[in-house]
Amino acid sequence: MSGKYLMIRCFHESSHCGRRVQGALSLYTDSVFLLRGLMVIALLSACALAGSKQDLTAVRWAEDAANCTFRQADDGRSYYGISSGDFDITLAVDRQELEKIPHRATPMLGVFLTFHYKGAGQFEVQQNRFTLEFVKHFQITPSSLDPDDLVKHLQDNIDALTDEIERHQVKKHPEQKEQKETELQARLKDYTEMMDFVSTRALRPMTLDSSNSSASGWVFFGVKNKWIGPWRRPEQFILRMPVENSVVEFPFSLPPQAGKIELRKRPEE
Repeated sequence: MSGKYLMIRCFHESSHCGRRVQGALSLYTDSVFLLRGLMVIALLSACALAGSKQDLTAVRWAEDAANCTFRQADDGRSYYGISSGDFDITLAVDRQELEKIPHRATPMLGVFLTFHYKGAGQFEVQQNRFTLEFVKHFQITPSSLDPDDLVKHLQDNIDALTDEIERHQVKKHPEQKEQKETELQARLKDYTEMMDFVSTRALRPMTLDSSNSSASGWVFFGVKNKWIGPWRRPEQFILRMPVENSVVEFPFSLPPQAGKIELRKRPEE
């Protein structure tokens, strides 16, 4: 009886082990097929991305190029121009832009862009896809700030500042109420002026065509980043923007390192 019992037990254990091995082999096979599928998807995605990148040609501003211009005007700005196919783009940068950043309500770098479309179709100004590379700061490349988000951020700062001074600092130091309120009004004035400036003069995404062929406005980039340290003059930047099937690049320096100052002529009396 004991021998028969042992044979039956071994048979059942062998069957159980066989099922476990078969289950493990099935799980392994499914995992292999799943892994292969993921690898194929990743490979196809990489190929698609590589193909899309190859389709975008770089149109880079260069001082001596036939389709590029540079001038320094007496309005304090440097003007970089580039023409390619059916569009003209002009970048204007204040030569004292770095010095002006700390005095703004929120620290940011601004550039002025002008677009002129010469074609018969449509031209997309994709302000929300512009980037600015800080060449000397680990080549960090932030995207342009959204004007509406920027205005909201400034409004939030106004609310927080007002609450801090009126509900905390004045209550803590009532003898300084007049001074604190004067300081608050001055700072609120800076914030509201910046909000009005961004709301009315910032460049936004738009479509140009033959009936509406020009657009211009300010584009802003944040400078508060742990990788952006003290300025290393001359600072070097590269502004990039997708334009049709190209990426237009404007390398520039602050202060500018090329070109001559163009003096504005007085109108003849």
